[in-house]
Amino acid sequence: MSGMLELYGRIGKALFGVRRLLLVGVAFSAAAFAAALLDVDAAAPETRLLLPLLVCLWLLCLTVFGYGFSGAIPAPTPGMGWWRRLMTRARQAVWHFMALVIMGLGLATVVFTLKAITVMRNELGLP
Repeated sequence: MSGMLELYGRIGKALFGVRRLLLVGVAFSAAAFAAALLDVDAAAPETRLLLPLLVCLWLLCLTVFGYGFSGAIPAPTPGMGWWRRLMTRARQAVWHFMALVIMGLGLATVVFTLKAITVMRNELGLP
């Protein structure tokens, strides 16, 4: 098994251990987003919606990572037959693809966060 999958497995197991806390955070940030969305104060800036949305997005990414990599990652052993070894390698390929997809989601979240920070800084008039 590759080092990347081992590392992701350890991180996934740790995140899976705090999944209830992450899901509570998602619920609170979604409630804060809904409250900010339903607030009818016309003078308040629309950027107040970004912070709860970003927190919810980050917590969802961590939750998906925890659920995705909390299981046992298959590894071929020398005593396996060729068909079972081939299927194990195929499962590992799926795990690698899933790791790439989750890394892409994380990168998209980072880009969205940086854009949101820029928008909030401009709204507040900071350099």
